[in-house]
Amino acid sequence: MTEVKKIAYKKLIHQAFLDLKNSGTFDEATFYRNFRIAHAFHTLAEFIVIDFVGFNEDEFWATVDALASHFDLHHYRKIFDEAVMGR
Repeated sequence: MTEVKKIAYKKLIHQAFLDLKNSGTFDEATFYRNFRIAHAFHTLAEFIVIDFVGFNEDEFWATVDALASHFDLHHYRKIFDEAVMGR
């Protein structure tokens, strides 16, 4: 994996943590959304620690894309793509 992609994934997980932190009211729907985001991104955090050894990008993005369709979280792909392009 390129260093550019590694940095992009680090920016992405930072945004996911901000989304969890600033998720607003605490109700059942928000809890479920946050739980799913945390579950998807905890694996990314583990791979960041070990410098992405064994990381499966396709599997990660399949999980994130499934979240995006359920919780309108399409901004994750955009954040990653923009970071890779240097924006």
